[in-house]
Amino acid sequence: MKNSQNKENEKVDFTLEESAEQLYRQFAGIDDTVRIKENSSSQSALMRLLNQQEKLLDYYRLLLSETTCLFAGILENSHFAALAQENEKKIKVFLSSLKKIAQFPEFDGRIFCRLRGQQCASKDIGSEIYDYELSFGNLLVDHHVAQIVARRDKGHGKVLHAKLLEAFKSLSAMHIFNFSLDVGKCKETELKEVESALRSLIRYYSGQNTQDSFIVHDEYDRPSINLTLLAAGSNVKPAALQNLVNKIRPMILGSKPDKGLDCFTTVYDAILASMVNRGEIEKMVIEVNNAQWLMQNLHKDPERAVEAVRASRLVLAKYGNNPRMASEIISSINSEGYKDIKPDVMGKRLTRATDFLQLAEEHINRESLHSEALRNIEEGLDHLPDEMYDSLSVDGKEFSTVNDSGHKTGWSLHEKILSLLSFFTRRSAIKKKVLDLAHRKVEFDDEDYEVIARNFSITRKEAEKLVVLLGDCFDDQGNFRRKFFENNIPQFLQYGIKVFGILWHYLKELSKRNSRVTFLNAIRPLVVELGNPREALRILLADIFDRSAVIRFSDRNGLVLGTVLLRFGQWTELSHIELTPEDVLDSKDGLNREMVDEALNFLEKNHDNLIQKFRRITMLLLKLSAQKELDDDMMRPRFLLYLIRELVIFLSLVGGDSAKSIIHGVVEEFGNPNSSYYKEMSNKENLRHSLQLLQVAARGLRRFNDPQILTILDDVVRQEAAFIDLYDEPDPLNHVQRVMERIQQPD
Repeated sequence: MKNSQNKENEKVDFTLEESAEQLYRQFAGIDDTVRIKENSSSQSALMRLLNQQEKLLDYYRLLLSETTCLFAGILENSHFAALAQENEKKIKVFLSSLKKIAQFPEFDGRIFCRLRGQQCASKDIGSEIYDYELSFGNLLVDHHVAQIVARRDKGHGKVLHAKLLEAFKSLSAMHIFNFSLDVGKCKETELKEVESALRSLIRYYSGQNTQDSFIVHDEYDRPSINLTLLAAGSNVKPAALQNLVNKIRPMILGSKPDKGLDCFTTVYDAILASMVNRGEIEKMVIEVNNAQWLMQNLHKDPERAVEAVRASRLVLAKYGNNPRMASEIISSINSEGYKDIKPDVMGKRLTRATDFLQLAEEHINRESLHSEALRNIEEGLDHLPDEMYDSLSVDGKEFSTVNDSGHKTGWSLHEKILSLLSFFTRRSAIKKKVLDLAHRKVEFDDEDYEVIARNFSITRKEAEKLVVLLGDCFDDQGNFRRKFFENNIPQFLQYGIKVFGILWHYLKELSKRNSRVTFLNAIRPLVVELGNPREALRILLADIFDRSAVIRFSDRNGLVLGTVLLRFGQWTELSHIELTPEDVLDSKDGLNREMVDEALNFLEKNHDNLIQKFRRITMLLLKLSAQKELDDDMMRPRFLLYLIRELVIFLSLVGGDSAKSIIHGVVEEFGNPNSSYYKEMSNKENLRHSLQLLQVAARGLRRFNDPQILTILDDVVRQEAAFIDLYDEPDPLNHVQRVMERIQQPD
């Protein structure tokens, strides 16, 4: 037993290697290390760059995982006096890990951990209770990410993945469903505050007597972790803080609650806000099981904050002594609680939502509580992929789910939730019908029109008209007709910005290439007329850079349209295009700064998705370019080159450190005639398209105004002869020479 504990307490020792350290400079600008030309077809320079970026992020993912393991282990050990000495060592390592995390260029000083409970963390039944999510800034770690890191790092990653799952199990066993660490820049004074708060937390968990004078109780007369930490951290006597809690209690829970406290879920939240406002305390360094974090996204909307608080209070009053149940119920009436959820887990989540609706039946504000909860549930279900609804069925009052193994489970749900599920399953089926409009006549019944009407907030008659408008866009051979679409734009406009999302979803993946290009050109004037380019851009980016990183034909058109939106209001030319004109890279004039900022903000928040998408495109290009024969259903290297071209143009206009690093990698790969890509290329017809991509990437790189860029591009131009040698026959159009001249000339 002792040996097992020592093995469990072993620290995973790892350091950031030099190659990853160098990426700090690449995140801040172009790599300033000595540039060595590849003379062999070893590894793709572009894949090497992407792998190095992943190493940098993996290093901090591992640190975040290790820190969480230590935090859970310290609290778990606090129950055993014999492990006090071991805990002292863990505390030192914990603080050291925080200092390392603070070195991350974009660290914002705060670390979060929350129980998500939406996916199964293992093959064990019920393992969703270990589905935690760790984050700081835009960096996120969950069991799925940890598995990926473990596959990339067979040593440290594999060990920490196993330990992290054990840490999640420990947190669950200790009824810790969220915690936050506010460590600032991890200066010595800040680390001392963290250590002090941690020792108070250890004392809390080690105490067997909940009536200990050290512990402060909440408004429900239950021991409160956060009130106890607040007293210790602000040097307020626990008895004094307890008196204050008792004084405020009737103002929140009484028959006539104080309206000034409507935005505070608990007495703790109200007291903390007051103390911060008076300068008596700057912040809470550690918080555990703060109910306000569970509804944080709703607290951002002032109009809905009051109802969110009222719902949370109702749950805490009933289930406050059962933190797991309270957490699950609050998550079930929060739209975020359904993001990326698995079918079998969703049945359990909706059961908890049913528990809330039944609980609210007894409340004086039943209607408003029901309305807010159902609104949140509907928002969550609205964003689930259609594939999810293929695993669900609603038959009268019966709801069932089918898991990955094909096992069917029935659930007893509130009738209002069943109504929502019936609507969304029907809506999913209707989407398939709309897609079939291009191939055959499809019959829509009354219920179909009712669902469409509800989805668009229009009348049934208007829903019928929308289906007719969509059908008119195709001829008898299933070809998309631009003229008919544009003639109907005035009628599409009456449906508002939602029509863009639905048209993009339905029509982006038309089976015929000519139809996809025609649709791209037809929808551009509609976007202009709608006058809501920001929401249109969000729809496009969310579709292109979703978590699955699937490559679709629509990605290229989405990027073309996205580039048009970056110039919304500055450029009104609506001529026919299949690719973005290269000349958009000539100057920084003509960009809509609000749209550029919107795109940059999205890409920064979804940095991992951007890198994974680009990695997958690159890997597929390298693979298919080297194959001598391609099946009919395979994408062609030419398409992937044009897809990268559109991505490079879009990133060049948006800017940012990640964009610069990716474009630099493209120049490194396609600007080296000795790279593995050119050496293994089976079809030399793709040379011309590859050099066109190089030309665009070089022009895009110039936009970043880094002096070292000129040196990099000069190195490319000096290899002109080697590029010419790549051709099996002499280049009759002098294509290489013209590309090199274009690269060398400043814009």
